[in-house]
Amino acid sequence: MLKSGNCGFVKPLLSWWTRTDKARYYAWRTARDPYRVLVAEVLLQRTRRDKVQEVYREFVARFPTARALADASKDQVEEVIAPLGLKKRAIYLVQLARSILKKRDVVEAGRFEELSGIGPYTASAARIILGINTVLHPDSSIARVLSRYFGRPLDQHRPASTAWVAETLRKCAPVDSVEEMRSYFLALLDLAWEICKPRKPLCKRCPLAGSCSNTTN
Repeated sequence: MLKSGNCGFVKPLLSWWTRTDKARYYAWRTARDPYRVLVAEVLLQRTRRDKVQEVYREFVARFPTARALADASKDQVEEVIAPLGLKKRAIYLVQLARSILKKRDVVEAGRFEELSGIGPYTASAARIILGINTVLHPDSSIARVLSRYFGRPLDQHRPASTAWVAETLRKCAPVDSVEEMRSYFLALLDLAWEICKPRKPLCKRCPLAGSCSNTTN
């Protein structure tokens, strides 16, 4: 079981994120349309966020609504997302848009897992962006941060599915407001992207360096 004292990383993490948040603006984080947020989360799968940032703006300009995307051909969507690779996402995106149109009640209720191609992590991440209360689900980058910080191993095949990771992510989450939980979740993602990188983590710049089990250099 996780001891409450082990959540001491949360305060310095949020302090770092609050100070530097203006330097990491991503258009989908201010979106309030579930369609646009879900599209962004699909584009972000296995893709660097700086590349998604470039494509996302063009994507929502070409397909500003679920109806516009649902009526598009696979080739039209592939043309826009080509810089990201993984062209097979084109058909998934069209299917998602059609699912959104068919299941408006599901979208309004925030039950995004019931939409085509949306899994627990993507649904949870979308709810966080939209300010909807949710059970947090880790991705592989959050799993990496927590593994290094606590000095605990991960399932090498499915790191985000390691049981203790999900438990830790949820138990350490601020519970006073959805906004605090949102900041906590996004801060972990940003730390993984900017500091706690898969290779050559920038430990000297990390706000958690003083208490991390894996601090190097």
